[in-house]
Amino acid sequence: MTAPDGTGTTVDPTAGGSGPGTAGAAELRTGPRYWVSCYPRMVAWQFATLRLYLPVLAVVQVLAGVGFVLGIGLFFPGEVPHRSAVYVSTGVPVINLYLLGLVLLPQVIGQQRLAKTYDFTQSLPVPRSVGFAAWYTMTLLVGAPAVVATLAAAALRYDPGFAVSLAVVPAAALVCLTATAVGQAMAHAVAEPMVVQVLTQILNFLAIGFAPVCMPPEQLPDWLVTVNRWLPFDAMAVVMRSALVEQPVAGVARACLVLAAWTAACLALAGWAVGRRG
Repeated sequence: MTAPDGTGTTVDPTAGGSGPGTAGAAELRTGPRYWVSCYPRMVAWQFATLRLYLPVLAVVQVLAGVGFVLGIGLFFPGEVPHRSAVYVSTGVPVINLYLLGLVLLPQVIGQQRLAKTYDFTQSLPVPRSVGFAAWYTMTLLVGAPAVVATLAAAALRYDPGFAVSLAVVPAAALVCLTATAVGQAMAHAVAEPMVVQVLTQILNFLAIGFAPVCMPPEQLPDWLVTVNRWLPFDAMAVVMRSALVEQPVAGVARACLVLAAWTAACLALAGWAVGRRG
């Protein structure tokens, strides 16, 4: 069973070979082996669906990240204070990742709804967790070049004293996972694409302007600092900062728990929304 993917190509993520998706294999469409066999095909299907869009998006992300990290320095008349430089240098990579999670997936699902291909996509004979894992993989791979370029630009411009370790890999993966889960929840729970676009823009505005991602928390009112402690954006910044600087960062364990809770809640909401429509 195949259908157009929106770019004029007819694809089937479960077709090919002697694995799942072939005749007589319906009884095998369950269990870990089936999940593992579906995952690379679903990743390939997602990349094929957006093959013309993703390279442009990756370049835009790189330019936006580098431009943002350099442009913030223009707000300071002289030398950027070290503490502010650290927050800018470690916060903009977070923006790179959560913008992809909050914008890419909702926009694509919104386009599927408008093109009347949403129901077909949800009816593919693959576990729904595979679809999310494929989206997450694509988001992480598209965002990685922007994160690297942003960190390089920040190191050259501000010299924040990075102490990059392998911990940056799970930190970036956790940030991207939570952002993608939030985007998935909004995209599936809100049926109107225009409403989803408005919500994503509001969240982006609030995260950039009113969360201690690129600014120290003492620059915000106390009540807003308290609110941000329960939102994912501050937690994303804490986790990323702890992996990039040598000085100990307070609240890392709590930030990981906050992100885990948001991820679990958003995935549950997305699963409920898809199941209700199914």
